[in-house]
Formats: sequence, C-alpha cells, structure tokens
Amino acid sequence: MHINRLHRSAVDAKISKTGIHRSQHMTLMYLNRCNSKVSQKAIADHFEISPAAVAVSLKKLESEGYIRRSSSEDDNRYNEIEITDKGKSIVDYSHSVFEAVDKNTFDGISDGEKQVLCEILDKIIINLKQLSGKDDI
Repeated sequence: MHINRLHRSAVDAKISKTGIHRSQHMTLMYLNRCNSKVSQKAIADHFEISPAAVAVSLKKLESEGYIRRSSSEDDNRYNEIEITDKGKSIVDYSHSVFEAVDKNTFDGISDGEKQVLCEILDKIIINLKQLSGKDDI
C-alpha cells in the first residue's frame, strides 16, 4: 500500500500541472480508450459512480475544451461524449508521465530481480484469491 501511495503521489505531482482533477483525468483516459462517443450513463457505470457525479466532471472538461457533448441521434434524452484533440493531448502527456515514473521506479533493479518480484507477487495474488474465495478478482 505504501508503494502504491508513493507511486500515485509521483504521478499526481506531474499530472497536477495540467490543472485537471484526478476524476476528470480518469474520464479522459476512459474516453480515449473507447475510441467512440460514450453516454454519460456508460461513464457512470464504468466508474461505478452516480450520473450526477459524472455530470460535474464533464461540465468542467467541456468548458475547458477537453470533451464535446452532443445529443444522441437515437435518443435525445442521452448525451454522447467524445474526447477532443485537446483532451487527447492530455492523455498523450499522461502516458509519457506514466512511462517516466515507471522507468524511474525500477531504476537499479535488474531484469532478473523484476522477474523474481513478479513471480512472488503472482504467488501472493493466488494466495489472496484462495483466501477470499474469489477467483475472478
């Protein structure tokens, strides 16, 4: 958990320079992976949050030009959201940040040590799945 918090803190320090909040950043990353227009409800379902919470993030992202909203051609009750080129530039920047942080995270650790670490972590995952009775996690 400590390593996870430190990794998140390192990434957040770099990403915060964009002025985008974590939930907005996650939304942009999701929209970029979808490669198509997505409904507000689909975003809420994906992140397991309320559509109202999504609406707050989308409003800021739209006002800053990172996304575009339009009414669904099939059903006017739904908004379709798509990432703009400006939003994609944030995603590209984020990928470079992730790569740099990950590279620095493993400085001084040999490929053999990384392999051993992965094997140990895989065993821990198996043990925890057996303890929880949940093989699908």
